[in-house]
Amino acid sequence: MSDVFFIQRFEEYLGAEKKMSAHTVKAYIADINSCVKYTQENFEINTLQELSHLFIKSWLSSMLSSGIDSKSVRRKISSLKTYYKYLLRHKLVEIDPMIKVSSPKISKKLPNFIEEDKMKDIMSNIIDENDNKNVLANDILLTLYHTGIRLSELINLEKRNIDLAHSTIKVLGKRNKERIIPITEELCTLFENYINIETESPFVFNTPKNQKLYPNFVYRSVKDLLSQHSTIRKKSPHVLRHTFATHLLNNGSDLNAIKELLGHANLSATQIYTHNSVERLKTIHKQAHPKGSKKNL
Repeated sequence: MSDVFFIQRFEEYLGAEKKMSAHTVKAYIADINSCVKYTQENFEINTLQELSHLFIKSWLSSMLSSGIDSKSVRRKISSLKTYYKYLLRHKLVEIDPMIKVSSPKISKKLPNFIEEDKMKDIMSNIIDENDNKNVLANDILLTLYHTGIRLSELINLEKRNIDLAHSTIKVLGKRNKERIIPITEELCTLFENYINIETESPFVFNTPKNQKLYPNFVYRSVKDLLSQHSTIRKKSPHVLRHTFATHLLNNGSDLNAIKELLGHANLSATQIYTHNSVERLKTIHKQAHPKGSKKNL
């Protein structure tokens, strides 16, 4: 299958030239293989020239009918569009069927975040210096919350990119774009401890077996720690990124500054946090204003 549809070459391209993370590459290839498998099994499609937009639309429709949410389907469409751009560039196909494929609309959900008071409680109760695994999880959580960096950026954070003298860190984000993030005195002390650990690893954080962190390890660490001290429904590392941005905005930070700290390419991606802020203002208004509650009308 991979040889016929040039998927292996595309996979190498995503990693080597597009510099996508291993996790993203894996997702792209899984999406493409899923489409190929569906069209082969249902329509006996065996070449790219036969794979028209009608067959792709049938695949997308089958997923929506089976209950897969629109956001996931949109991601699969994005994977295929990137794939066909690659194929056209290398003259492996003559027609791009994705031109006639549109993405389903999705309702924008407000990002989940942890309230400031709850976050303070979590941070004041999670340190257990007698448990190395707990300490590592604690330090990972603090780093994610204090900096708002992505999971992949945390994993690849190197000691040489920690500038304690200027209280900053340098991270490599999406599209290989570097950005500088200021860090608190608390985080400087935390990083100093890791920098002084004698190890051959260039990375700040490593597993208890001194191996490079991996996504599932970080996810489990954060989830287990938050589960011990919080009842929030979402307990992923990305929730801490949302929490970082929301708390900054609620405390008067400029939206453009938050955009730069998060490494967003467009301000529109950052503006979703204003909705959380508006909802918070509505709650405060309802509680504080004499006419804010229906029972006072």
